[in-house]
Amino acid sequence: MSGAVDLLREIVRIPSVSGAEEACRDHLLAWWQARGVEAWTSGRNVIGVVEGEQPEGRGLLLLTHIDVVPVGPGWTREPWDGALEEGKVFGRGSNDAKSSAAAMAWVLAHVDRSRIRGRLVVALVCDEETGGEGIEACGDELPPYDAAVVGEPTELDVCPGQRGLFRARVTAHGRQCHASRPWEGVNAIELAAHDILAVQGLELGGEDDLLGPATLQATVIQGGTRPNVLPGACALELDGRPTPACDNERMLAMLKEAVNGEVEVLSNRFLPVRTDAAAEIARIATAASPTGRVRGFGGLSDLFWVRHVPGVVMGPGTSAASHAPDEWVAVEQVEAAVKAYDEIARAYLGAEED
Repeated sequence: MSGAVDLLREIVRIPSVSGAEEACRDHLLAWWQARGVEAWTSGRNVIGVVEGEQPEGRGLLLLTHIDVVPVGPGWTREPWDGALEEGKVFGRGSNDAKSSAAAMAWVLAHVDRSRIRGRLVVALVCDEETGGEGIEACGDELPPYDAAVVGEPTELDVCPGQRGLFRARVTAHGRQCHASRPWEGVNAIELAAHDILAVQGLELGGEDDLLGPATLQATVIQGGTRPNVLPGACALELDGRPTPACDNERMLAMLKEAVNGEVEVLSNRFLPVRTDAAAEIARIATAASPTGRVRGFGGLSDLFWVRHVPGVVMGPGTSAASHAPDEWVAVEQVEAAVKAYDEIARAYLGAEED
């Protein structure tokens, strides 16, 4: 069993719910520094870099997050003990995404400098689950890099892209009255129901051979005050996942055209991201992946914040265990991630032979 598994268990034992990552950050900083790695903190993030013996060259960024979601109900075991049982490490964050963090940290500390040219940069960041002070805040402080690998639970499949995120509120305005005399008012819930059907009937198009279809779904409805009052307002919240062919702007335009209610955009900053599967980093990652599978990443990740360079999402673990009670990751996945990240670094930053 690799030392990366031991490191994973150590950092799982340090609670780091979004906004409170300092203790985990400091542990990783000390761990790197004890092994001679140049490392520093930036806010609640920790960054390390190793320069090859041939320093002139390009850079590769390994990026993942150390923040986790709250424990929540349904656990049958201690969520912060990092237990090792039957080939699995248990605990909140073991899968999402401290397994990636441990593997990346281990590779940085043990990479053969004589076999890389340029620099290997690892950023272990906060606030990925919530947004705020993570890679979006410290990205400008990173040493130069030309490609990125973002660690998220993909079972080490290679994901060269992800859909965007678009969220909106549609408010239907009716006219309130007594429910026994509905002809005196306008039922806002009925108006909202028509808008829901209109959204369901949209033909978004936007099918992408890697990322799949664009989607727009009503996920929250709020309307009414009392059983005997015809509601004067009803609000819907919508979750959209744009693709390059049906991007955020097109999705907003189609929504406004389809509904009668008032449209308010709640979130529109995450655009779809796509790296060509033929790009060098994608080809190298696919060769290093134990599965060799290439697919789109199903959710959001920090790939969005490093979209100015070619990048992929790739990490140990399974999305089914993310945010779930009794979260776990397979030891063999962590060890395979160490091997894969090391192979990617050596292939992308390969030093020239004398």
